[in-house]
Amino acid sequence: MNIKCGVNGEGRDVHQIFVCHHCGMPVCEEHGWVVAADDAFAEFTHVLSVLPDVPPPATGLTVPRPAMHCRDCVDRFHKGTVKRHGWADPRPVVRP
Repeated sequence: MNIKCGVNGEGRDVHQIFVCHHCGMPVCEEHGWVVAADDAFAEFTHVLSVLPDVPPPATGLTVPRPAMHCRDCVDRFHKGTVKRHGWADPRPVVRP
């Protein structure tokens, strides 16, 4: 099944289309923007207490994860942040 990219209208296989997490516009990797560290998709790095009214520790709470955005939402919500086209990070991997 093909779905059209909301930026250029090009039909892509459903597995090649993602949605902007702010507005839901379908975008392909070529035209969508990935914000490398989006706080909205942060994961907790520790187990939260199951006891009521116990606040989480003050440090090391979350680790941001990447998220897909359309052109308008990346400009509106993430102006000046690190962004790239596509999920793969183009920077070379530095091994110790």
